[in-house]
Amino acid sequence: MKFEVIGWTYDSDRRYPDHKGDSGAVLRAVVDALRAGGYKFGGNTHQDAVTGTPVLNDGTKACYSWRGWGGVMAKALNLPDKNGMAYMAWYMDTIEAMMGEKRREIILPPHGVDTKRIRKRAELAETFEMHLCPEAFEAVSKGKKTVELRLNDEKRNCICRDDFIEFFCEERRCRARVTRVEYFEDFGELFAAQDKFEGEREYRHRLALVRRAGFGTCKNAKTLSDFLNSVYSEEAQKEHYAMAISIKLAEN
Repeated sequence: MKFEVIGWTYDSDRRYPDHKGDSGAVLRAVVDALRAGGYKFGGNTHQDAVTGTPVLNDGTKACYSWRGWGGVMAKALNLPDKNGMAYMAWYMDTIEAMMGEKRREIILPPHGVDTKRIRKRAELAETFEMHLCPEAFEAVSKGKKTVELRLNDEKRNCICRDDFIEFFCEERRCRARVTRVEYFEDFGELFAAQDKFEGEREYRHRLALVRRAGFGTCKNAKTLSDFLNSVYSEEAQKEHYAMAISIKLAEN
């Protein structure tokens, strides 16, 4: 989704419902707005200030917990993340005062929302590209494979429901609409919920095909989970999480 921040309001402003889901794409939009405006404020200010809450161009507002906003600010300021604690620097603006130190400067955006920029969700859809091996492409293009399993890394963390994916294999291409995106701690957790993924189960010959293609160390894989674990390291899975992208072939 091509989300953008079109203004700033307060946390409980009922004119704009809270945004649900789409965390990666929303994070991108909010971080871009913070960097562009040079805004700096903590999680408590995000919830309490009149102009602490960003409004998106789909007419919703992005609300975070104190710690969640601290993570957003850490991302916007490119703070080094040691042991996942980068959010601590910005989850609370009053911590310096509590410790007897001088309170840092807070830079808040101006109040107001440009409602003329609000768009329907369909108008914000983006198209992403994904490469597939010949056999996988064939299954997707015929509608037999309806779930794509990937790592939620920088290439894919902005994929949202109602976006499009253009799959390609050599010169062939097909287009699918994203109907659902789900996230899991790792592929082990994902496969524990495998009953949800009918499209992946129906495509039972996938393992043999990807083994023949010689991807990674998958020649030793006995299950699809083994294959994915051979492609994505344990460290990568812990950092980015696993994702299941449900798809449906688009008409054009």
